[in-house]
Amino acid sequence: MRIRVMVFACLFCAAGVCLRAADAPRGELLELHSCQLYIGGCIASSESTQEGQYLLRVWHFADGSHDDTLLHGLTVALLEVSDQNLATKAARPADSIIYLPQSATVSQCAALVDWLKAANPEVVHTRVRTRILPIEFSHHGSIVSFSAGDTLQIETTPFPPCGLVSCGEALWYTPRSTVSSYTVGVTSKAVVCEPMLALKWIDHGKNNIFEGRFGDDVPTRAAFVPPAFACVAANHASHE
Repeated sequence: MRIRVMVFACLFCAAGVCLRAADAPRGELLELHSCQLYIGGCIASSESTQEGQYLLRVWHFADGSHDDTLLHGLTVALLEVSDQNLATKAARPADSIIYLPQSATVSQCAALVDWLKAANPEVVHTRVRTRILPIEFSHHGSIVSFSAGDTLQIETTPFPPCGLVSCGEALWYTPRSTVSSYTVGVTSKAVVCEPMLALKWIDHGKNNIFEGRFGDDVPTRAAFVPPAFACVAANHASHE
């Protein structure tokens, strides 16, 4: 009888672990940098010390919950600024703002902030403020769009066929966020106008955004999917 109880207890615990794993937040990530990520060495070297002080990350939750609060369909964003290049792992932000969706409930907003801070512990050591704005996220075909009111606007496209290859394009950085897979896209539009940081950051036509997935089964090392070039073999070494 005692053995039977122990077996049922083990099965119950295993089921609980499976339920928690299945309930883990997961979805799509955009990670926009103010320096280029997949580019020739000549450009990467010139930008490494002069650019990269701004970073905008967007998490769109396809499913899952946090603190027993459903996050399905919600989107949260984090804007960080620094005097260092935030594309490098050792760099630390000096100031940050969390953008919460106007459509979320009070409990969902609290869960989003708690999840974001747990997933990005460096935020705890910075000045963190929050803003609630109407947020929209869409993924149609190869085009990904995000907006938070008039403050944040992003639209990404894949690399064009026979893209820039004159300077030996390669991956120079990896995402700061925890992801299971990612690639580099091109920002057809990137607008950040944040009065709380006196920041106006506008980019377009640059290889400065990671597009990936979070919350899936995370391998030891996230899988990088090189941009697809129609006339160039994209099998470049990674540099960190």
